[in-house]
Amino acid sequence: MPATPAFPTFYHPLRVRYADTDAQGHVYFANYLTYADEGLSGWMRHIGWSSERTEQVGIDFVFADAQVQFRSRAFFEDLLHVHVGVERIGRTSLVTRFVVHRPKDDTVLATGSLVQVCLAVSSREKMPVPDALRTDLQA
Repeated sequence: MPATPAFPTFYHPLRVRYADTDAQGHVYFANYLTYADEGLSGWMRHIGWSSERTEQVGIDFVFADAQVQFRSRAFFEDLLHVHVGVERIGRTSLVTRFVVHRPKDDTVLATGSLVQVCLAVSSREKMPVPDALRTDLQA
């Protein structure tokens, strides 16, 4: 499958809702970032880093940058796969890449990247990405 990223093969399935579409009948462009966020959240849960765990560890993440390249259109009821994986782990940040793919016809709909900064919940200040999370992201 051409859409399979070179990084981990985790993907999060989702179905396009009617509310995701615009007056032209395809997915509204901003929703691809929502899909990327859903894929990222699904992957984090998959590797054991649910929002409950990050809260217990005392960390949170905020988005610092988001990039999307649009390739094709998705429509109501399309089944999509959001592939996600880590591209780079900095001292206090993560760069993840995503590919939104429609398996029915093997079409890449969007690609992009997300940059998140790790914060200490107590102070809301930047902090290093915990070693345990680094290990799990690279597994």
